[in-house]
Amino acid sequence: MFHKLIQSKMRCTSFLVDMPVRNYLDMVGHIYKNDQGGIPGQRAALKTKTAKTIRERMVADILKGVSLPPIVIGVLADPKDYPDRVNSFESVEQVLAFVKDAAPGGLSIIDGMQRTTALLEALAIDADAVLSNLRVEFWVTDGANNLVYRMLVLNTGQVPWDVARQLEAVYRPLLKRVEAQGYGLEFLSKDVGRRSNLSAAEYETEDVVELLLIFSSRKRELNLKDHIAQDFVRLDMIESSSHVDFIDYFTRALKMLSRLNSEISKFEAPVDMPLSRYSQGRELFRGFPAKAGFISALAIYLFDAPGFDPIWSKVDEKFNVVEININRIVELLSNAQSMEEKAEILNFEDLEERIAKHKVGTSQVGRFEREYFEKAFMAIFNNVTRISNFRAGWLAY
Repeated sequence: MFHKLIQSKMRCTSFLVDMPVRNYLDMVGHIYKNDQGGIPGQRAALKTKTAKTIRERMVADILKGVSLPPIVIGVLADPKDYPDRVNSFESVEQVLAFVKDAAPGGLSIIDGMQRTTALLEALAIDADAVLSNLRVEFWVTDGANNLVYRMLVLNTGQVPWDVARQLEAVYRPLLKRVEAQGYGLEFLSKDVGRRSNLSAAEYETEDVVELLLIFSSRKRELNLKDHIAQDFVRLDMIESSSHVDFIDYFTRALKMLSRLNSEISKFEAPVDMPLSRYSQGRELFRGFPAKAGFISALAIYLFDAPGFDPIWSKVDEKFNVVEININRIVELLSNAQSMEEKAEILNFEDLEERIAKHKVGTSQVGRFEREYFEKAFMAIFNNVTRISNFRAGWLAY
């Protein structure tokens, strides 16, 4: 069985093939066992009584030779192979050879972890069982954002993970690609616990996902436990992901944030400077609210306020202006000859004074700080060509 569907506008190609179960398990065995389906955060075998009952029935049917619905495998192709080489495939053998070369790093099980578990359990019961061939749909693309678009459409209307976990899962191939692009960014799983001493270029994966949601929805704060909010965020994400350059903008935003954070982190307040919370520059972006405020302000500056359609033709020009001038400020900090000169650029005394002036309850500190930093960075981005320090931002609230 071989069926090819080319979706040129989405830069995706679908290949539906049939293959022996054992060949499929050999192909995905590594990512299933070691990489949770190639997407960290992927659900392991469900353990509820109902899930076990359903899977036991599935295993029994598999051993009887019943065929399963197609499993969907995402394949991230090298841009040099897509679309010309990939779209020329006319046989199952060509597709499987290509997928084999992409494995394991370029594969992800985007729909079929539980069926894969059932297949493994069936063979554990009877290693010599004669099983029906498995239908596998390979979604091949050279852009992780297109793969994400497909994953979101696939899961919309189902009852999957919450949005943050869903996006953390499907964005793993993208995060790996970004890490490999030479930006110096590194994304770390939270599985081993929250880290407190991250460098300016290190981000916990969960935080990157939330920053991505903030960037796509243009909202500094998201209640990810609110299912209604999740649906709107998902729609925002689907719309944004359909634009080829969107992920590039987000990647550049992280790079810009990291470079700024790296330079600010070199600041240490002179002993005679009355600073407490921000006596060390790394404290500014150490907490999540400042990151969220930076990213949401940049998203609003680039794409307009929530509810307004972005003017995509102007986004690139806007981003270039911001990037050039933020880099100019970074150079000012880098060229400062003393901590006193850095202090004149950072104006942390104003920052501390403004934050301390607004008394909020303990439970509202994070919300207030996200709002404060969003307004601060909005003031900076809106006047980025004429500022030489952060004072205008800190006084904007």
